[in-house]
Amino acid sequence: MAEHCPSCGAPLSEADSKCQQCGGATTRRYAVFSGGGPKSATPAAEITLPCAVPDARYPVADVWTHGQLYLTDLGIYFLAEADGPWTAEKLLTIVPPDPSSPSKVGPSSYFLPLNRIERFQHSRLTSYSVVTPQGKKALRLSPEGWKMIDAFAAKSGIPTA
Repeated sequence: MAEHCPSCGAPLSEADSKCQQCGGATTRRYAVFSGGGPKSATPAAEITLPCAVPDARYPVADVWTHGQLYLTDLGIYFLAEADGPWTAEKLLTIVPPDPSSPSKVGPSSYFLPLNRIERFQHSRLTSYSVVTPQGKKALRLSPEGWKMIDAFAAKSGIPTA
């Protein structure tokens, strides 16, 4: 008997614990003996810094803004589309005045240094956010964007939840 994802209705295989289409977790209330031993955790994707994460959404002054994230060795730039265009040449010229503290780089764009990021939180059961000492900063990314954030977190030593 084929099972289907409770969230999106996509077919599920017996070996999957998450839906391959929407990422929704499944709960199995019986033992599954096919498929061999347990799966090992997939390693985080490799990224080269600096790199851009497209199609990011985040709030600025209680208004959601669309743009991209620019991941660097020093931290993350939240770059609003309205402040662009963000060309490769322009991105190379952006240097925060103090790389250890947050700073604005445009009316709707800002820099968040690594030392201010406590963890990345992304789960279907909780909010999607960057956790800082000042609280959570909401963030919306594509699944590919979250893979890039996970690789960035692994490379930078930032925990994910």
